[in-house]
Amino acid sequence: QNSQPIPADNRCCMISMADEDLQALTNFIEDELSDQRYYQAFARQAPGWARRTLMDFAATEGGHAKRLMAVYFLITGICYTPSVSCEKIWIGPWCNALRERYHMETCGGQNYIQAAQSTNDPCLTKVLMELSEEEYGHAAVILEMLQRLV
Repeated sequence: QNSQPIPADNRCCMISMADEDLQALTNFIEDELSDQRYYQAFARQAPGWARRTLMDFAATEGGHAKRLMAVYFLITGICYTPSVSCEKIWIGPWCNALRERYHMETCGGQNYIQAAQSTNDPCLTKVLMELSEEEYGHAAVILEMLQRLV
């Protein structure tokens, strides 16, 4: 594909980002991909009633990563290449794994809020706030799963 640079005066969103903010964006991408792999492994080891939900979570986390990679491209004009992980994922006891995931999802939601508050880009703020809401939504479903078990 041969794309022409867009003049800066014709863009109002997703224009540029400081190196440390760009690193934070790539960290979000990698975290989402890691979460996707974790939920795929979690679903394989989960009770039958929870498998579909956990696979849906895996798909959502992968979608988050793709959305953030699109944001990365809009800002830099470069396609982000994620790192490849071959690590073995250990889930451990079911309730403890749900507890860990609950905290990971709420922390992820909070991290997206903090990133949204630290940018002046209204389009990026909107994307980050939407991702935050989805992370908190996962936490709420995990809480419901725990309620079923305790």
